[in-house]
Amino acid sequence: FGSVYRGEMPDSGAIAVKRLESIRQGEKQFRMEVSTIGTIHHVNLVRLRGFCCEGDKRLLVYDYMPMGSLDSVLFADGREALDWKKRYGIALGIARGLAYLHEKCRECIMHCDIKPENILLDMDMCPKIADFGMAKLLGREFSRVLTTVRGTIGYLAPEWITGSAITPKADIYSYGI
Repeated sequence: FGSVYRGEMPDSGAIAVKRLESIRQGEKQFRMEVSTIGTIHHVNLVRLRGFCCEGDKRLLVYDYMPMGSLDSVLFADGREALDWKKRYGIALGIARGLAYLHEKCRECIMHCDIKPENILLDMDMCPKIADFGMAKLLGREFSRVLTTVRGTIGYLAPEWITGSAITPKADIYSYGI
């Protein structure tokens, strides 16, 4: 949780710099973000370009996404509605990103907070899953995990609410919402 600023790199263009507000509040999320998204690469995941951890300051540096978040495109007043081809491309890209996280990484990565605000769009409207601060790693030898509730009300799978063991299907439920 923090503020995001647009910046410029002299030789590689625009970047987004996320500054975490409170070291106590954000240290766990900061470390999770760096350890997950910092080690994997996929066209439908936001790219972490670097980070800074100095004193009580925590910064994350990403590629800049000029079209903003999916929620700003879907719900903004006065914006032209997306045509069905773009909607399909966005939905397919998010699904591919989730499939990569769940099936192709060394450890299964459950995002745990899939929602329109955490899907960023590049200039070509290619979706990038972002904000891995609540992610949970699940070793390949396990199929489910008991963990504390994480995510956003309204996008939580029923198993979060009932206290049942969580599987990657919880991300798929959130994606469907």
